[in-house]
Amino acid sequence: MSFASARARRMVPVAMLLGWTGWAMPAQAQRTDNNAVTAAQDAFGSSVGDEKIGIYSSDDVRGFSPVAAGNVRIEGLYFDQQSHVTDRLLDGTTVRVGLTAQGYPFPAPTGIADYTLRKAGAERVISVGLTLGPFGGKTAELDVELPLVGETLGLTIGGGIFRERHPHGSASAIESIAVSLRYAPASDVSIQPFFSLIDIRSDEVSSLLFTRHDALPDRIPRADFFGQKWAEFAGQIRNYGVVGKARLAGFDAALGVFRSQLAVDSDFADLLLDTEQDGRVGKRLIYADRDNYFGSTSGEFRLSRGFAEGPRRHSIQATLKGRQLSRHYGGTALLDLGPSFANREDFRPEPSFATGAKSHDHVTQKTWGLGYDLRWKGIGEFGASIQKSDYAKRVEEAGGRIARSQDNPWLYSLTGAVHLAEPLVLYGGMVRGLEESDTAPLEAVNGNAAPPAIHTRQKDFGLRWTISPRMSAVLGWFDIAKPYAALDAARVFRTLGEVRKRGVEFSLSGTLTPGLTLVAGGLYNKAQISGEEVDAGLIGARPSGTARLRLSTNLNWELPWHKPLTLTGQVISFTRWAANSANTVYVPGRTIIHLGARYRFDVGETHWLLRGKVENIFNKFGWTASSSGFLTANPPRRYSLSLAVDI
Repeated sequence: MSFASARARRMVPVAMLLGWTGWAMPAQAQRTDNNAVTAAQDAFGSSVGDEKIGIYSSDDVRGFSPVAAGNVRIEGLYFDQQSHVTDRLLDGTTVRVGLTAQGYPFPAPTGIADYTLRKAGAERVISVGLTLGPFGGKTAELDVELPLVGETLGLTIGGGIFRERHPHGSASAIESIAVSLRYAPASDVSIQPFFSLIDIRSDEVSSLLFTRHDALPDRIPRADFFGQKWAEFAGQIRNYGVVGKARLAGFDAALGVFRSQLAVDSDFADLLLDTEQDGRVGKRLIYADRDNYFGSTSGEFRLSRGFAEGPRRHSIQATLKGRQLSRHYGGTALLDLGPSFANREDFRPEPSFATGAKSHDHVTQKTWGLGYDLRWKGIGEFGASIQKSDYAKRVEEAGGRIARSQDNPWLYSLTGAVHLAEPLVLYGGMVRGLEESDTAPLEAVNGNAAPPAIHTRQKDFGLRWTISPRMSAVLGWFDIAKPYAALDAARVFRTLGEVRKRGVEFSLSGTLTPGLTLVAGGLYNKAQISGEEVDAGLIGARPSGTARLRLSTNLNWELPWHKPLTLTGQVISFTRWAANSANTVYVPGRTIIHLGARYRFDVGETHWLLRGKVENIFNKFGWTASSSGFLTANPPRRYSLSLAVDI
């Protein structure tokens, strides 16, 4: 759980070699039952506990981030997330895009990350998890589900202590807690308030390399820390709210009200500019920030009614959702440490510095919408929605200048699926949305600045083939377009044109033979930028940090002669990607292999799971390029051992 490397605002990763989207586990699921491979329904990303597989994640779908776009839901209801929600609060996450968006009300072009809350059932559950590694890190986690009054009233409590070591030698000290209370006086009525806190005491910042010439740096040591020990992220993340659902007079009503806060005590970006092939750095700049705050109150009220007409099932939905967002940021101090090195220690004493005045953003957004869904048994499905959004943003810059922006777009979606034959389903859709633009990274001159919301559009279609009751395949095509924002040559984060991503995705998942499970997927993503910057030759046509082809394969083999023992394997491959906005440097593609084993056993009535993993078993080296044009080395070979106990 590293926060510094992701800049900790919307937690968009520097680059994702392996994405994930959580699979919503049933109530009373226990740690020793966790297995992401056997639980996955496809290869488009899934998670069970801390096991994550697939080609997509809640932060990376088809090269975009549903979280950064503001497309997050809690129990299907709109949530304006400002930073991480602890896993101690969540059963999992489902990404709604493409095939999984069929039948989902009010989809979004970049996809939707839908969180499921943990819920206490009729039986007590106490689960403990301990992990050693990788790199000598240590974590301890506890999940408790307590039925207070049968299934009517239940309490869920969770906590975690993380003393982790990360690639590039950085370390972090983090604690998290979560509590929720679910009251269900009837089978069709429930109320669930919740609260979660992540306290990041310290999270060391790794260095970000920018090359001087059109060549990648030579190989560097990867387990050693070459940053500055005083450059740490520290802050607190709070997410709390209430979800209520009830069936009233034939209508299904749902209400969610949420508050998300990120208070940043300190934040740094360590930039190694003009890095030579031999590791010499022309200039080391550190951006230092303190006392930033991001807070949003959001929620949604949804009313729906369904009725049957012979083999046809109709559903009509009405929604009203909104948010009020406040952001206080800026005044970043620039620390020039002069020449330095990217491949060895170069620790400096912390210089004294003072941050400047803050900028203040305030966003108000209200959206109402109507939706219709038809499910015709044996024939297919059809969905349509229309929404009207009222968006207003006010920015008061540190110097006193005030800027305002407004938008009042109509948004729509059309989705459908046709059952061609018993095993074949053809699906497709088109969506127009109003989504958040990416926030400027701290390493930008205008770090933390958030451009106004942007118009996005998506078209997709595909085919699902149910090969057998235990095996299925999906092949899909997509076309997504939105404004492209990134760092320019002066490291100013701004709109540089439009990015269009067209590609093909596939999934093959299921049981090959009893005990042998396969989850394999791939993505071919042809991303292309257009606009004046490209026409003038200032930037290239390919966005940095995006590989054209990415493949992920997971195998889970339960040994038939000793079923408590399961062997696991994962192979991740991707082709080269652009390492800078000019497209003059490319990171070569590579293949990484992970292996592991799981052993389940009982001691009395207590269930135990021992799991070991070796990741990047051949210690393959390579560079990872970000969308901002900086480089980091990929993680080296690493080992971890975990123990889960259900009491």
